[in-house]
Amino acid sequence: MSFRGTQQESRKRYLANYDVAGASEYDAWVAEMTAGDHDACVADLQSCITFSKDMAVLDAGSGTGALCLALVRIPELHITALEPCTAMIDLLESKPELQSVSTVRGFCDHVDDQSNFDTESFDLIVSRQLANCLFDPLAAFQNWHTWLRPDGVVVVMDGLFDRSAWSGKWDGIVDTLPLSACQTTATVPYLLEHAGFRIDFVGLMKHTNALPLTRTQRYMVVASKTDG
Repeated sequence: MSFRGTQQESRKRYLANYDVAGASEYDAWVAEMTAGDHDACVADLQSCITFSKDMAVLDAGSGTGALCLALVRIPELHITALEPCTAMIDLLESKPELQSVSTVRGFCDHVDDQSNFDTESFDLIVSRQLANCLFDPLAAFQNWHTWLRPDGVVVVMDGLFDRSAWSGKWDGIVDTLPLSACQTTATVPYLLEHAGFRIDFVGLMKHTNALPLTRTQRYMVVASKTDG
């Protein structure tokens, strides 16, 4: 038995917590987001990467569509949302603004998850508040490296959460997830480097952190798939 339990147990817990009621509770937070919140996310992204027409973009761990609601504000992207929870996907697909988004049900942080997509399927992979929930972040980053096309880019957006953020039905989980309570921006880029990426940017999300809704400082890591 692992000191933190098994990945299968972790996944069962996640799916149980995000049943129909749990997903609806999560989506209430998404519903509070304004056009200004989405614009701030786009501004942070555009400060580090260049979007182009017909880019294939994966929102890894999409939840009910918080990040997708920002991405659809950028014209002519082909967006795919990857999310393991059926109730979350159902809520995402119910949003009129996200009708153009393709959805795939699945996790991303096990070697077997690599079969969710073909090799070199995407130009850009973006995640928002997913890294802190990954049981095996290195496996996820290795899968993303496989799914990216040559010179593709990955963007990880997350928060500098502390242990107190994991309470209620999430109590105790803080000690099972490697990135659950990081107080440093160094760990994610370190792992991305080990997955074969070149780090292009590490820093705080200036526009998002200026929003009234942001209670925990958010940071962003941008990395590229290279031949070297």
